[in-house]
Amino acid sequence: MIRAIGFSVGVLALSLAASAIASADKPLGPPVVAATFGLGAGPMHDVASDPSTHKAYVTSEGDDSLYVADSKSRVTSIRVGTAPRFAAVDPTTQTAYVTSGNSVSVVNIGSGSITGTIGVGASPEGIEVDSSTRKVYVANSGDDTVSVIDAGSRRVVATIKVGSRPGKMGVDPTTHLLYVSNRGSATVSIVDPAKSAVINTIEVGRSPNDVAIDPPTRTAFVPNTDEGSVSVLDLDDRTVTQTIAVGLQPSAATVDSGAHTVFVTNSGAASVSVIDSEKRAVTDTVDVGDGPQTVAADPSTHTAWVVNSRGNSISVIGR
Repeated sequence: MIRAIGFSVGVLALSLAASAIASADKPLGPPVVAATFGLGAGPMHDVASDPSTHKAYVTSEGDDSLYVADSKSRVTSIRVGTAPRFAAVDPTTQTAYVTSGNSVSVVNIGSGSITGTIGVGASPEGIEVDSSTRKVYVANSGDDTVSVIDAGSRRVVATIKVGSRPGKMGVDPTTHLLYVSNRGSATVSIVDPAKSAVINTIEVGRSPNDVAIDPPTRTAFVPNTDEGSVSVLDLDDRTVTQTIAVGLQPSAATVDSGAHTVFVTNSGAASVSVIDSEKRAVTDTVDVGDGPQTVAADPSTHTAWVVNSRGNSISVIGR
């Protein structure tokens, strides 16, 4: 079911491809917190953004809900599976994929209904969608695998062994390769879905927890939780080219390519480090709520949503 809570905003014109890579039309101001508001019962684990509607989707474990928010407030909530943890959105089909238990709930965003449930591996965490190939990837931290789901048939078509305790991931839209952070082995696995195999493994810092990909610069940014740093990967050479110091216990990252910006949540410091993706240096540090865990960007509005897990709130960063 879907419950109305606040007001909704009008859907703007869809311009995903252009807005994701184009530079800002005018100089952007410094990143600032434009709003902070509460959502569900918590704990909240993950946030996914939909640039076609300018909304964010936040999992709330305590009330089995996926909350929908705009840049000012919560809009609606959708009941999903029991104790949902991680989420991904396919803007092209208006479908959300939410991990719950050892399965993934398929959610029709428009109707607010679960249209399918797909069994995956043990303790699924990170989840990503490649809209152009109609594939959904789920990192199973309990058995060190990635489940590959065909979105059309809603079936697991491959299970791929990766590193220890895989977490959040990133998909390169150019090559369609999947980059998986392995917290237990301090590595990133590069998965070729066409071969259903790991084709390379890159050593990074301790407890890598995400991979945020910037297609224009052919780089990826990996927050290393136990080192207070971000490893910068060259996607073509498949090497670490730089390590950037950030805040305490960085846990997630996202890229706004048009603004040349990487947002990194520092879960131990109640802050977000803002990195210039071209200069590869921290240019700002933004104070947010307690325990910032995950972050998602809307490159069409240069907005970032930050889930503050201990504060049970979401901070919206604008430019």
